[in-house]
Amino acid sequence: MKLKLNKKILTITIIVIIVILLISASLFGLARANKNKIVCGLKIANISVGGSSISEAQVKISKEAEEFFKKDIILRYGNGNDKEIWTALPEKIGVKIKIGFTLAKASKIGHQGKFFSDIGQQVLAFFGQYNLSLDYQINEIHLENFIREKLNSIDNPAINAGLQYNKENKNFVKILSQEGMIIDRQDFKLNLQKKIGKLTEDDIYLNLINDYPEILDNETKEAYIKAKEILVNTPYKLTINNPFESDPIEISLTKEKIIPLIEFRPVLDEKNPKNKILGVTFNEQNLNNYLAALSPSIYRSPIDAQFTMEENRVTNFSLSQDGLKLEIERNIQKLQEKIQVGETKIELEVSIIPPKIASKNINNLGITSLMGKGGSNFGGSPSNRIHNIKLGAAKFHGILIKPGEEFSFNTILGEVGPEQGYKPELVIKKDKTTPEYGGGLCQVSTTTFRAAVYSGLPITERYPHAFPVVYYAPQGFDATIYPPHPDFRFINNTPGYLLIQTKIEGSELFFEFYGTDDGRKVEVDGPHQYDVKSDGSMKTKLIRRIYKNNELTEEKTWHSTYKSPSLYPVIRNPLE
Repeated sequence: MKLKLNKKILTITIIVIIVILLISASLFGLARANKNKIVCGLKIANISVGGSSISEAQVKISKEAEEFFKKDIILRYGNGNDKEIWTALPEKIGVKIKIGFTLAKASKIGHQGKFFSDIGQQVLAFFGQYNLSLDYQINEIHLENFIREKLNSIDNPAINAGLQYNKENKNFVKILSQEGMIIDRQDFKLNLQKKIGKLTEDDIYLNLINDYPEILDNETKEAYIKAKEILVNTPYKLTINNPFESDPIEISLTKEKIIPLIEFRPVLDEKNPKNKILGVTFNEQNLNNYLAALSPSIYRSPIDAQFTMEENRVTNFSLSQDGLKLEIERNIQKLQEKIQVGETKIELEVSIIPPKIASKNINNLGITSLMGKGGSNFGGSPSNRIHNIKLGAAKFHGILIKPGEEFSFNTILGEVGPEQGYKPELVIKKDKTTPEYGGGLCQVSTTTFRAAVYSGLPITERYPHAFPVVYYAPQGFDATIYPPHPDFRFINNTPGYLLIQTKIEGSELFFEFYGTDDGRKVEVDGPHQYDVKSDGSMKTKLIRRIYKNNELTEEKTWHSTYKSPSLYPVIRNPLE
């Protein structure tokens, strides 16, 4: 009897050991299979990603989400004859998924570095206990805009009691409060969460709830008294002390002008902080528009000090001038505060705009040497082209460029049209050569390019012309511009300011760059023409080498490809 009992215990013990070994082996195998991967059995939005790497899972989820976001969300309200249906893509409602955020959570399950906890999570995942919802966010502004624009047949918010100015009565009249019925936002978002989280095709049913006004009919009295007081105090006398004029500027803010600025909003009731009443304030956007309309009559652009270099001496010196601007943001706040407390005389704030180059700083500019000079010949140009070249070149005379500043030809050139005095002349545009206002300005940009190359300045943007132009010989040393793009740009990488001087001698245009000599020496090789065809097409190569202390510090090559001029026929138009 005892022997049989011992055998039974031994058998049970062996079975238990085998079971433990099998479980251990299974758990070990599961842990090994899950190493560096999302744990087996885990799902995201009903999509199986277990056993996948993060990148593999992202591809799966992204593919399904992309398809989901191509389909309309169906919104339903009511039933029978009263039912309504709307459709909208998820993005129109303001929904944006956060796949990376969800995958980060998924990757931590079963991989937190706690042995028993990790094993438990891996087992639960293996048996299908983890199906994560896809994380997403809702742009509240987009959602509210969608509801207001598309669902306004059922979404009718409560109306607060308010005040409105009546032109006929010349007084404020009361707007009565009114209860409303609105879409239950919380329920709507909860249904969105279920649908987006699992990428389901379920329709969303909208529910309505009561909406009550914050401001009741008997809570407008104080706002009425305050608004009447603001109108009684009109006109408000606004003054601006212009430091460049002997007399201040005076502006009258009349009743007609201030009425559109007044705005009524709910504010806390000082007598009962738990309640709100109607308050008087000012519409900041309308105030901004009012001040912005005043700004041009006050604004004064700063003028940089300018001078001419001749034989390393400053000549034709002109003083800098400070600019002036109206401080719109500060004045919005100031007007609201002053008018609210009953002040009728208000001084608006202005600020001085200092010039980039002030006269007092001329001696600190470091302009002592001729850095480089570029020239081009426009001989044989029509009169309109010569006119445009002279007008354009004058825009660059006396320009100062700060150390580290990027020069933009188009920025300094500004608008090009008849209002600026330009005349029509041929330009290369798309697949033709046709007259436009400012034709010939590429003579100016080409000469600027040559001066910048000889000055050893880094060129950040330059484009050759579409075909060889006789005015830009030698071919390969030109720079085309057409505002706003293409542009010609370079950076002042010298220790001091750069001064641009322009001059015309006969039919030759020259650009001279003056600055601080830092020992750089420039060697220009070319331009060399090759692959020259009988139709006028060609390729060119221009090489620049910069030396310091007799050592080569930079070598730059500009390759240019020019098509045949026959591909760009001259097309005359009414501008001529």
